[in-house]
Amino acid sequence: MSEQKSQKEQPIIIKKVKKGGGHGHHGGAWKVAYADFVTAMMAFFIVMWILASSEEVKMQVAEYFEHPDRFELFSGKKKSGPIPIELDLENSKRRAEISASKGEGESILKFDKETTDTLYQKLLNKAVQDSILAQERVEQIGDDLRKRFSQLMTEMPEMEKILSSIKIEMTKEGLRIELIESTESLFFEIGSSKLSKAAINILKVLGREIGKLPNYVDIEGHTDSRSYRGASDYSNWELSTDRANASRRMLEREGLWDGQIVEVKGFADKRLRNPDNPFDMSNRRISILIKHINVDQFLPEL
Repeated sequence: MSEQKSQKEQPIIIKKVKKGGGHGHHGGAWKVAYADFVTAMMAFFIVMWILASSEEVKMQVAEYFEHPDRFELFSGKKKSGPIPIELDLENSKRRAEISASKGEGESILKFDKETTDTLYQKLLNKAVQDSILAQERVEQIGDDLRKRFSQLMTEMPEMEKILSSIKIEMTKEGLRIELIESTESLFFEIGSSKLSKAAINILKVLGREIGKLPNYVDIEGHTDSRSYRGASDYSNWELSTDRANASRRMLEREGLWDGQIVEVKGFADKRLRNPDNPFDMSNRRISILIKHINVDQFLPEL
């Protein structure tokens, strides 16, 4: 009996045989180190790319990091419309009560008169400052373009004729840039909306510069009073509109953000640059208007 009892109390031992001759699992620390290395290399190449890029690219990259709210999250393109306004209203004493509007169930934010007047005055002052800054920026772009075209005229004397046919002036509506025909086929082929190579190069420069601005743009096409010689159902109205559209397509392709151009119009010979001589070649032109941003556009809805 004692022998049987001792056999029952003997512990059971289970042996596990480890198969394979591998070295086992060493952990995932190497993955973290490798990820850090790849991230560092990517950052290095981005820095090197920026250093080797043009001043224009550097300015755009700087603007992206200074004002990320001005760009689309996924595409990286500039948002349409004016520059977002940053308002500091932390110190404003707003006393509001929420009440339901009659029949619609929507909430209405109500202010007492003193708070409303104070808030509106702060918003108005900020809007006026932003409007002035926006106008100064447009004027600066105009000055930069004049300097650039003047420099190109010195470096490339063969472009003197076309560069001297570009007029840049500040008006009440905004900065107006006009491409004026001084000789046949300077900007467009005769009786056609096909752009010349020189005109394409000019529009590329304009597109990149205008695209940096938050301002809206109008494009106008104009002709002289000579009758269009061609199809009976095609006139200076169609020609001026087609030339404006050809310019629009080139500007949008070269840098203007989506929605920046708000109007494209053809005026035929109804708005002559030289009304004393309706047949003067200078009446044939493309006019690009960079419109001022009004104070109202900077005021948010209350």
